Amino acid sequence: MIETYEHHGVEVKIRSDLKGRHRDFCLCHSCGKLDITDRQANCPKANMLYALCCLCGMTTPVFECPDFVEKPEGGET
Repeated sequence: MIETYEHHGVEVKIRSDLKGRHRDFCLCHSCGKLDITDRQANCPKANMLYALCCLCGMTTPVFECPDFVEKPEGGET
């Protein structure tokens, strides 16, 4: 089933079974380079992808990345 809701100020469509599950799939949220509290320190690729997602009103999980770094034990984003 497809539903509509507002994300980043834009009305978007999503498969109901995937709503709210982006972090479950996106490699960035398991990466030690992701720092959502400090855009200057954050991964430049993640910043660019986030800017594109906001510009286009999309959410795009990352499944592959050559710059991935494992988070230290207990590291949460």
